[in-house]
Amino acid sequence: MDRSSQGKTYKSLFVFLPNMISMLRLPIAAAFLVVDGQVWRGVLLSAGAMTDALDGWVARRFGLGTKSGAVIDPLFDKLFILVVMASFMPGPYLGWTQFAILVARDVYVGAAFIFAKIANVTVPDRARLGGKVVTFLQMVTLFVLLFAPDLIDYCVVAVGVSGGIAIVDYTVAVWMASRRPSSAL
Repeated sequence: MDRSSQGKTYKSLFVFLPNMISMLRLPIAAAFLVVDGQVWRGVLLSAGAMTDALDGWVARRFGLGTKSGAVIDPLFDKLFILVVMASFMPGPYLGWTQFAILVARDVYVGAAFIFAKIANVTVPDRARLGGKVVTFLQMVTLFVLLFAPDLIDYCVVAVGVSGGIAIVDYTVAVWMASRRPSSAL
């Protein structure tokens, strides 16, 4: 194997690195379900949050962004948050209504993404600021549930309001994309 093809092989292996980092969130979430103790759960939440920051940084820093990564990263963000948040259910601090508010944006965006694909509408694949804010606030909410559960109502309001804004933003983005001629996509 000559040097140029060897370099391409290494590059193609590293293209999957951000996706592998994203996918680490699922086993971390699974570990959260079986680990007992506030400190260990805090470590796992921190690890999940770090993989969320690290995958994007690696992809941007080394030019390893891919279309599959644009789907895998938010998918595993949502799975991580959903699994970990569900582990607090039903609990003294998180009821079903609060849980529904906390994950409403994720359920809506997932359903809208599937509907758009079925309708053959090109969905914007760049992360939207509103979605990033909601994901950040959901992660904060998980830490609040673990370390300061008396403050959960504030988090539910913050996630609910930002989630509503993100839903409107995403809906407008998909609607605008659906109105563009096929050749412009």
